[in-house]
Amino acid sequence: MQNNHYEKPHCSFCHSTHVQLIAPFGTAQLVRQFYCHQCKSVFEYIRWQSEERSEHVNQSRKFITGAAYRSAP
Repeated sequence: MQNNHYEKPHCSFCHSTHVQLIAPFGTAQLVRQFYCHQCKSVFEYIRWQSEERSEHVNQSRKFITGAAYRSAP
């Protein structure tokens, strides 16, 4: 399995990509918490250091302001 730092977050248990960000930080600042709609599990996914800081800040702002829960038209 190739290690791709920009891959889409996927469930640690069932490997589904049908996941939703539930917290920009998990038990540590380097992870985010996600909910898997497939197996109904909560898991943490590593936010890689190579990720753009501005991208993480923008995603966190969207989450905090509720934009993460808005559905696309």
